[in-house]
Amino acid sequence: MSVHAAARRLALATSADYPCIQPDDAHLATSLEHLGIQPIVCVWNDPDVDWSTFDAVLIRTIWDYFKHHAAFLAWLDRLDRLGVPTINDSALLRWNSDKRYLLELVERGVDIIPTRLAGAGELQDVLATMPAQPVVIKPTISGGAWHTLRGNTDDAAFLQAVDRLPRELDYLVQPFVPEVVSAGEWSLLYFEGEFSHAVLKRPASGDYRVQSEHGGSVDPIEPDAATFAAAERALAALATMGYGDLAYARIDGVVCNGRFLVMELELLEPSLFLAGQPQAAERFARQLSARLDRLHPGTAAATEYLFSYGTLQTAAVQLATFGRQLAGQPDRLDGYRRELIRIDDPQVVATSGASHHPIVHDSGNPEDSVSGTVFRLSTAELARADAYEVDDYRRVAVTLASGTRAWIYVGAAPEFFTEA
Repeated sequence: MSVHAAARRLALATSADYPCIQPDDAHLATSLEHLGIQPIVCVWNDPDVDWSTFDAVLIRTIWDYFKHHAAFLAWLDRLDRLGVPTINDSALLRWNSDKRYLLELVERGVDIIPTRLAGAGELQDVLATMPAQPVVIKPTISGGAWHTLRGNTDDAAFLQAVDRLPRELDYLVQPFVPEVVSAGEWSLLYFEGEFSHAVLKRPASGDYRVQSEHGGSVDPIEPDAATFAAAERALAALATMGYGDLAYARIDGVVCNGRFLVMELELLEPSLFLAGQPQAAERFARQLSARLDRLHPGTAAATEYLFSYGTLQTAAVQLATFGRQLAGQPDRLDGYRRELIRIDDPQVVATSGASHHPIVHDSGNPEDSVSGTVFRLSTAELARADAYEVDDYRRVAVTLASGTRAWIYVGAAPEFFTEA
């Protein structure tokens, strides 16, 4: 059968403030579509999203997760229960969502900006041990400079601002590194463990924050050998912790006195700086396609498309027939009408739990339509579907409303079927 392939469905998780595909990801989305992957934007905490309909969830602009951290962790738990993989892996996302991980990196020999952990009530005591020093304070769970302060420890106004920080949060206290302003902050991008490209981020004049929303700028740059080696050591340390399987990683750091110091490992929802990097976007899309095949080995060789309007849509029938639950997407067959027939095969009745099954026939009326679900199957699984359907049915090829070319089961009698 010549088939117009039904796209694999990849959710691009976003947030309510950034609900659309951002310019940085635009070419990536187009490249995914060219590979037969349908990128569908979904706000991560939208209660109406049915995540079970996706092959995987690619984390993108969920740039408010740190404001709703408990809900974010619960969302990951829900995806795990549904069996929907996240990219990166959900265990890695949980770990990376709390910047305490920096202290674990130190234990594995990674050079970082000196960092101390403190509860809100301990901040003044920690600052007292750092007299007359410029420091940066940020929550352990944060992003986009949220609740981040920079100031001198002998500045009364700064100390008052520290007292106004939310009391329920924990914080990282770090010396301010002037090289962030004078030389810029590095980001090295890796896809599937391979170096892709790097950028240098600089703050606006008079600021220290490099994020674009605060006026920061971004320029492509080639890392020197020492910077590259330091980023590689950080990735190697991750592997020793069991986090070696990275679809994407961004290593952020700054060069101080000739040493690259890690500021953050961005493994959750980083900007990938793909704008102006079309080859990187296309390469990442191909790697995501291969990853989807690895995540769903049972469907990697699935080249057949079956439209079900009846019992094959139910989980119990799928498990009994294929040994797995299928991931499908809604579709419609126009010009057909749905009826019921009595099933006499006791095994089919026992599997489906119904003595009457639906059957369709070509009505000749284009205003008639039958709703259902299109599934992707292997040739062997399609043969199992043939075995499940009784002699009253015959499998024929049709074109669905979406344009997908798929098999359906129609009435076996000649008056029941017409190839469309």
